[in-house]
Order: sequence, then C-alpha cells, then structure tokens
Amino acid sequence: MVIPGAFAQFRLDLAIDVPRGAGLTSNSDDEFIDGLSTFLNDYVIPVPEATFVYQYSFDPIPLHVGGGLRAFSFILESVAWPIVYAELDLSPIVINANIGGFGFLSFGLINEASTKNLIIPDIHIAYKFGKTFRLGLGAIGFTGSDTDEMLYAIYLTGRFSILFDKRSEERRVGKECRSRWSPYH
Repeated sequence: MVIPGAFAQFRLDLAIDVPRGAGLTSNSDDEFIDGLSTFLNDYVIPVPEATFVYQYSFDPIPLHVGGGLRAFSFILESVAWPIVYAELDLSPIVINANIGGFGFLSFGLINEASTKNLIIPDIHIAYKFGKTFRLGLGAIGFTGSDTDEMLYAIYLTGRFSILFDKRSEERRVGKECRSRWSPYH
C-alpha cells in the first residue's frame, strides 16, 4: 500500500483578467445585463487580481487544495474575500475551481470590512507555459444564498504563480546529510 505524501506551502497568484461577456441565469430580460455584456465585448478592460493561499499538495496525485484570500482592483477601489479552492494540474492543462464570499474587505475610496450574503463561485481552465505562467479562460459568478439567480462573467486570464516552497530547502539539506553518510564518500 502506497500512502501519498502531503505537504503544505504558500502560493501567490498575480493575474490580469479581461472580462469578455456577462449574463444572468434567470428568465427575466434585463437591459442592464445586456448593456454590460455589450460593453465588455466592445472594450478591453484589464482587471488586476491577486490570490494568496495556503495550499496542500498530495503526491503523486496532481491535486492541490487550500484556502486563502482573493482580491480584485477596480481603478480606485479594491475588494478582497476569503476563498477555498481545488486545483488539478494535468500538465500542461490546469483546472482551478474556487468558491468564496460572505466576508469582504474594501480598500481605496471606501475602506470597510463587511459581511454579505454573497457567494462567488469561479472556475478557470488554463494552459501552463513553464512552471509559473498560465493563459486561460474562466467564468465567475455572483449569487446570494437566498436566490436562484446568478450574475456571471466570462473572462480571459493570464497569471503568474509564485510558490513559497520550504520543501526545496528540506530536500537540499536531506541530500547533504545523505551524501555525508554515503559509503562512497
């Protein structure tokens, strides 16, 4: 029986998301949503994003799970909220799903911390170039727990992932110790 090794590390994702459309999952005809979708298709508006998480990886399964904080910046205002996520790395394809909400921190023109009845699911699929850069497509939704409607946006994303891996230092020290006790040394 093989027991997979698990280890944890911090990770920072820096991204630029470009919304390309929006919609509402109800049967109502909403002029605002139609106008927003047209606007997002006509204009390219890059939205900076940062995600900081503490993740667990399960070797040899290419699965990472964790929790952290996700933030978006909208020119003069930024908003952050807690998330939990799962990521499947099928190199070079990466599938990331996360859900967050309920607590929000706004900073910029309006500085406040608040709790709202808002759930934010997100999924994106990306192609990985090297170890750190990814390009992909995603969808993010905004819904309350007391409604069956969801506002959603489709976006293009480009992101860098930075791992703060303490395991690499442990591996280096372990190799040095093993080489000292080697019979050939």
